[in-house]
Amino acid sequence: MFFRALGFLVACLSSVNSNASQVEVLHWWSSEGEQLALNELRLELERQDIMWSDSVVPGGGGDTATSVLQARAIAGNPPGMAQIDGAGIKSWAKLGFLADLDSIAKKHKWRERLPKIAVDINTYRGSFVSAPINIHRVNWLWSNKAVLSRYNLTPPDSWSAFFDVAETLKSHGVTPLAVGNEPWQLGIIFEVMALGLHGTDYYRALLMDFDLDVISSVQTRTLLSTFRRVKPYTRVITTSMAWDVVMASMVSGEVAMQLQGDWVKGELTAQGLEPGKDYLCSAAPGTSNAFIYNMDSLVLFRLRSNESEQMVNQLAATLVSPDFQSKFNQKKGSIPVLRDVDMSAFDSCSKAANQQFEYAGKHQSLLPSMSDSMATSLPLQEAMLDLIALYFNDDTMTEEQAISQLIKIARSKRFEK
Repeated sequence: MFFRALGFLVACLSSVNSNASQVEVLHWWSSEGEQLALNELRLELERQDIMWSDSVVPGGGGDTATSVLQARAIAGNPPGMAQIDGAGIKSWAKLGFLADLDSIAKKHKWRERLPKIAVDINTYRGSFVSAPINIHRVNWLWSNKAVLSRYNLTPPDSWSAFFDVAETLKSHGVTPLAVGNEPWQLGIIFEVMALGLHGTDYYRALLMDFDLDVISSVQTRTLLSTFRRVKPYTRVITTSMAWDVVMASMVSGEVAMQLQGDWVKGELTAQGLEPGKDYLCSAAPGTSNAFIYNMDSLVLFRLRSNESEQMVNQLAATLVSPDFQSKFNQKKGSIPVLRDVDMSAFDSCSKAANQQFEYAGKHQSLLPSMSDSMATSLPLQEAMLDLIALYFNDDTMTEEQAISQLIKIARSKRFEK
């Protein structure tokens, strides 16, 4: 694995971005809405006389950007700041690459102002090593309002209702569901379906604990058969298509609905579209009382000079500030991870997400996304997404074969440290 192989190189890490007036940021936010959100950070840093050097590596799941970051770290030339999600944060921190942000975290009371999940994800051995900037809700269903209204339909609130709506749409020549044939996009449908069909306990047992009894259960067979049942209601393509490209077909009315996280709303906002008027946001079928989350964080790489250390603290303070998180998240489609940000300027979908986050936190229905790097290790995630994509695309693969592969993935978990 990369992180084990890289360990011996940590001692050779060179000084990074010695010019304290400039910071290079490596990320995978390449869509129009993402770029508009990121521009809020660029403008804020420029107001502080910090020059922005942009290193964008397109790819919605971030796999390519992660590979580029790894290669640069091996070469001793990591950027000053990078987008890293989930378990990867602790892996980089363990190797000693990341700046310790605990002094700035204590000064601005991050532990008191952030939800527990943000503290857990962004700390290593009790210290903050990354700056969380938002929370995405993954289990959203986005619908073209005009298309549904044309056929007197409403967004489905269960999977049985979904198939009724989908059949009506298909009978009128409208593709019901927009899907990009990428493993992580298919993984989102799979995980929201697992939750919508069988609830939070099943979700945790299958996608977080890899419980062998649950994997072999009738519930999992139902999940697999229902997942494949979605396929005729999509426009299946053999090549992958980015989520924002797929979204355009929903906006045009060519396709009626899309199951994706609320980064979709950032793109809709960038196009001047409004919730309730041009599109509808509703919980993925069967998941109205739950919140599957993804969290974006930016890490700052460990620097050597005192001047650079001061800039690190300045950057961290900016990232975890109410003003920046309000501006950024209104354009990104997500909600601020800081819990004391004024939500009055946000749209109705974001306000609903914020309320649902609070509710889920109090009712044990706040769940990390498997498809978006929150629920498990990278090797297990990759294995799961590969299997989900294979099962969706290969009609000859049986439920028994899929379950057999799931069992192998679950057994490999015991070898993780």
